[in-house]
Amino acid sequence: MSDELGPYVVVEKRNSGFAAFLLGGLVGAGLALLFATKTGEETQRDIREGARRLRDDAEEKLTDLKGSFEEGYGRARGEVGERVGAARDSVRDQQHKAGEAIKAGKDAARRARSDLENRLAESKAAYKAAVVEGDGPAPTENGEVEG
Repeated sequence: MSDELGPYVVVEKRNSGFAAFLLGGLVGAGLALLFATKTGEETQRDIREGARRLRDDAEEKLTDLKGSFEEGYGRARGEVGERVGAARDSVRDQQHKAGEAIKAGKDAARRARSDLENRLAESKAAYKAAVVEGDGPAPTENGEVEG
C-alpha cells in the first residue's frame, strides 16, 4: 500500500503582527505603571534626566564629528594647495628651461650664420686674390667660373 494520502492544500493566514506588537507595548506600559516603585514625579524627573543626557551625548558626538570633518577638510585642502603650488612651480621651471633652450638655439644659429658669412667672405677674398694674381680662372659676366 502506498503512504500517499492524496493531494492536500496548505492554507496560511498571515497577520502583519503590528497590531500584536502595539497591543503588547500598551500592556507592558500599563503594567510598568501599575508596578512602578517610583512616583509619577520621580519617573518624570528620570525621563527628563535621561533625555538631557541623551541630548548632551548627541551634542558631544556632533561636536566631535564636526571637529573631525573640519580637521580632515583642512588637511585635504592643504594637501591640494601644496600639490597645486608644486605643479605651478614645475610649469614655471619648465617654461624657464624652454626659454633658455630657445635663447641658446638662437645664439647658436647667430654664431653659425656669422661663421658661415665669415667663411664666405674669406672664400670670396681668396678667390678674388687668385683672379687678380692670375692663378685662377676669370669669372664670366654673371659671376660664375668656367672651367
